[in-house]
Amino acid sequence: MLHEKAPSAKFAPDHTAPGSAEAETPGATEAPAHVRTEQITQLVTEMQRSSDISTFFIHAVAAKAGINPTDLKVLSLLSRQGPLSAGRIAELTGLTTGAITFMLDRLEKSGYARRMRHPIDRRIVLIELIPEPLQRATGKYFANMSQATTDAVKHYTDAQLELVVDFLGKMNTAAEEVVKGMGE
Repeated sequence: MLHEKAPSAKFAPDHTAPGSAEAETPGATEAPAHVRTEQITQLVTEMQRSSDISTFFIHAVAAKAGINPTDLKVLSLLSRQGPLSAGRIAELTGLTTGAITFMLDRLEKSGYARRMRHPIDRRIVLIELIPEPLQRATGKYFANMSQATTDAVKHYTDAQLELVVDFLGKMNTAAEEVVKGMGE
């Protein structure tokens, strides 16, 4: 996946970029427009870097687990959200339900997931994570990444952490909408 380079932040001090954050959010900045534009450019660059590193990490862990990266990300969804229908997985990933069916066949064969009937509406088939085999195959790698994350934020105050979590939550929600819109 290629990331577009953020627009250049080299503006004269009395100019702002079209659609700059300052213009969109009055009072949200204390810095001059050119400084804020540079900060946003740096933020976008670091988010792209984070995405790249995450992608490479997921590829490496998936290879260790003997599955492909998309399968591992779907297992991650199941880990966080619990059993999901094939249709819901398709919505969240942007994949077709046909692709999801093939993926589920692979995940069942590998022992990482299973199909189950919805406990209330037996017509609905859900996909459930089988955590033990996945933990054995990938646990140490995710534990290392979790520790690296914990170490990286240990000097942050509670208020700073709250801000980071708020930002990531809003960014992830926006990104989910972008993915959802790709299927339209």
